[in-house]
Amino acid sequence: MKKYLSLLFVLVMAFLVAAQTGNAEDSASLNAEVKTGTRVRAGALLTPEQKRINMEARLKAQSDLKIKRETTEAEIKAKREEMRSQMKDKRTKIKTEIQEKRTELKAEIKAKREEIKKEIETRREEMKQNMKALRDQLKEEKDSVKAKIKEMRLTVRENALKRFDTAVEKITNLKDRVNAQLDKLESRGVDVTKAEDNVATAETKLSDAKTKILEANALLSISIDELSRDDKTKLATLAKEIQTLLREAHKALNDAVKSLKEAVRVKTETSTEASVNTSTNTEVNQ
Repeated sequence: MKKYLSLLFVLVMAFLVAAQTGNAEDSASLNAEVKTGTRVRAGALLTPEQKRINMEARLKAQSDLKIKRETTEAEIKAKREEMRSQMKDKRTKIKTEIQEKRTELKAEIKAKREEIKKEIETRREEMKQNMKALRDQLKEEKDSVKAKIKEMRLTVRENALKRFDTAVEKITNLKDRVNAQLDKLESRGVDVTKAEDNVATAETKLSDAKTKILEANALLSISIDELSRDDKTKLATLAKEIQTLLREAHKALNDAVKSLKEAVRVKTETSTEASVNTSTNTEVNQ
């Protein structure tokens, strides 16, 4: 009997354990179904109204961002233009000041040149009068042989001075032509600073040459007699110095012409580049 009771007890316990296990599985399955349903409901399709609201919110955010970006770009562009305008005004002011100083300096130099020119012309006229006086002295020479020698000597001196005067005149004419071209190009906006320096050098050399020509003229017009050894040496030195100065003046003018050609080339290239950049910027902005 006890044996049957024990077996019955075991069967009852086994049944209870099986029932509890089944309930647990049913509960877990039910919970899983509930959670899945919840997720489905949470991730379920939005209503048309909700979609519209979300879309409007995104579009508004994008629009606000675009407006803010455009506003920032406009502010940066305005600031850049303002800075460019300020820099341009400063450059214009500096350029004007430099131009005014250059104009004043050119006026001073021109006045000084005119003063030197008048002084040289006055002395040159005096020398001519001296040579004329020497010519008049020939008429008083009674010895025909001596008169012939003195006349030849005087003619040689006059021809030597004329050659110098002719060389000076040619270089002066060249200088005037260069100056005319310089002024013409400057009015067109070409940088003629270097050429002006070359012309100034030529004018200085030319002025020094004229001064030495006057010294030679004075030496030759003092007397119709033959020059002393010292005077001959001095005259030879003056002649070499005059020739050197005239060559240097001519070279400086040639350098001025080269400088003007180079300045015109740079101006043309700069204008072309600026035109291309402007066209490119216009196309980009459009």
